[in-house]
Amino acid sequence: MVGATDEELMRAVQAGDEAAFPLLYRRYERRLLAFLVPYVGDLALAEDLLQETFLRVFRQRASYEPRGAFRTWLFAIARNLALDQLRRRRSLREATPPLGEGSPVGEGPERLPDPAPDPLGVLAGREAATALRAALLELPEEDRAVILLSRLEGLRYREIAEILGSTEGAVKVRAHRALLALRKRLQREKNL
Repeated sequence: MVGATDEELMRAVQAGDEAAFPLLYRRYERRLLAFLVPYVGDLALAEDLLQETFLRVFRQRASYEPRGAFRTWLFAIARNLALDQLRRRRSLREATPPLGEGSPVGEGPERLPDPAPDPLGVLAGREAATALRAALLELPEEDRAVILLSRLEGLRYREIAEILGSTEGAVKVRAHRALLALRKRLQREKNL
């Protein structure tokens, strides 16, 4: 199965072969990430988009038809997800006036302006986010995938097991081990 074409692997995924999807993932994860990182300009976002891309491939497996190359279909999904994310970011920036300009967003008494952020709190939040991103990058790839899919995408361990071609028990073990490793790394960073 390792020497199979992308289209053969995808047909195997459609047929329920649990070993085929991890092969497709491993075949394309680095190439897709190399495409997404410069596309969105953010490694953490690119990794999220990578996971979302493969999640979509898995969810849309029944509708896949090998009219063209699998690679084209995969990269089109990734590009569309990246474009959607960039549009959301852009519209959020455009909808939020710079500090000191205009009135608070929204009207009526139920919408009060946010208090001015505490500069030390903002700095601490940024440092914590940077430390978390670095700690996530230190995790083995599958452990990171479990954390990203469970914590960010809200998937159940059963769903993650299907995506990774693993068992639910193995995913639970990976999640537990990855969370412990993250806590240790973050604690170490905090103590520096």
